[in-house]
Amino acid sequence: MTAVHPEIALALSRQHVMAPRLLFHAVADVEEAHLWRRAMRSAGVPLLELNDAVGDAATDWLQAASDFSAEFLVPVAVFGHSMPERMNLVPLDTEALTGGRTIEDAEWLRTRQVALTRAVETSGLNQECRRSHERKGWIRIGWQPEDVLAVGNGLQLAWSSPLPLRRIRDFAARCPEITLLGPDAEAIAAEVEAQGISVSGWRFAVK
Repeated sequence: MTAVHPEIALALSRQHVMAPRLLFHAVADVEEAHLWRRAMRSAGVPLLELNDAVGDAATDWLQAASDFSAEFLVPVAVFGHSMPERMNLVPLDTEALTGGRTIEDAEWLRTRQVALTRAVETSGLNQECRRSHERKGWIRIGWQPEDVLAVGNGLQLAWSSPLPLRRIRDFAARCPEITLLGPDAEAIAAEVEAQGISVSGWRFAVK
């Protein structure tokens, strides 16, 4: 990971914004996107995975991200394959560090992080489906078309940072054989296991 990614992510995690601020990154460069995701998770910056969402679906998800930013006074990163036209989005680069003030109060930052992590866990954009008693299931990261969500036991997670570990733990307790589909899947699985969450078998399918 180059130095710029964790430095910017850490700076973003300390920002206090007075108006909703969404930072967009187009994921055409897969390795660059992986570096950003790992830096964001390390710093606890909220990151919404828009994937290929368009039209009303993109609008609804971006509005949820904007509401999240307004509630927690924090910039929210949004990753997708192309920049939607319906919302004011700022490119994720060094210019992203403008537009907010830096908070140095460690206790305030810690309290905010706990609250926003809880909000990611309970986000209405996440969806869980239990259709059988099989011990197998899938976890998909980010927005998905309805048809791919309609089969099997599954957990759709809108956010890749902070990782919604409680949702993953609860799902893995019921379906310990998990196919993980999404960007940076193996790194996410490693982080889940590092948190002591038991998964008897991971399978990977990277979009």
